[in-house]
Amino acid sequence: MDALQWCRDRLLVPGNPLAASLLFVHPPQRERILALRGLITELAALDDPAAEQPVREARLGWWHQALAEGAPHPALEAMTDSGADERVSPDLLLALLASIGSAAINQRFERYEQLWSHCLAIGGQAGRLEARLAEEGEQDDSAAAALGGASYLIRIVRDLGLDARNDRWLVPLDLQAQFQVARRDAINTRTGPGWDGLVRTLLERAVREGNAARSRLSTRHRHLHIHWALDRRLAGQLVRRPGVIVQRRILPGHAGNVWTAWRAARRLAQQK
Repeated sequence: MDALQWCRDRLLVPGNPLAASLLFVHPPQRERILALRGLITELAALDDPAAEQPVREARLGWWHQALAEGAPHPALEAMTDSGADERVSPDLLLALLASIGSAAINQRFERYEQLWSHCLAIGGQAGRLEARLAEEGEQDDSAAAALGGASYLIRIVRDLGLDARNDRWLVPLDLQAQFQVARRDAINTRTGPGWDGLVRTLLERAVREGNAARSRLSTRHRHLHIHWALDRRLAGQLVRRPGVIVQRRILPGHAGNVWTAWRAARRLAQQK
């Protein structure tokens, strides 16, 4: 099996928004994005709360060497086969790896601003990386970074219940105090007005940041625009059913994702 097919088998499955968003991106850009997203997914998996510290450190060390010097891994081979590695330098990937490694250590936030900085360090860096696929060289990638950070925050909210059961709780203390919500509420599936207010406040901030970033983002970044439409769809479903988050992970349906991605692609075409 070739490396790009390995990425397709892992990512282009119902429930993953990439299975819808990449339908409206033309090759070879589609392949470059697929390869980059496949590599980012592999790196993100290193932040595993169930893994013991020595195991986590060993995996981070292996990937640090692999990114710096190369290694026989399908995700890295896909970057080469697609040409994505010609536009995304190893130092940018190492910066993302460093943020992921730091996240495994620092999982307590006093204020919302610290959580947002965390989202920018990981999701924002991923957005910057994808922006490099559309524009080579130095560029103003602040809008792509903010969009990536907003997307990451939405996924943090989606996974609050799952993370709480895995001994992870990223809700800042200021919002816990404001809404009188704690990790044990998610573990015990206790919801109510406080929980609903917490979830909706986080999602409202994420969507506000993302929409502002999208308005500044060039239409050359076609996939980032389309993928954000899918993130907003996910946020809308979470807002309507905040209590479900403590029971299971909400995954929007594939058919609805394809429809949303098509509409976003059509709007982009009309802007040209």
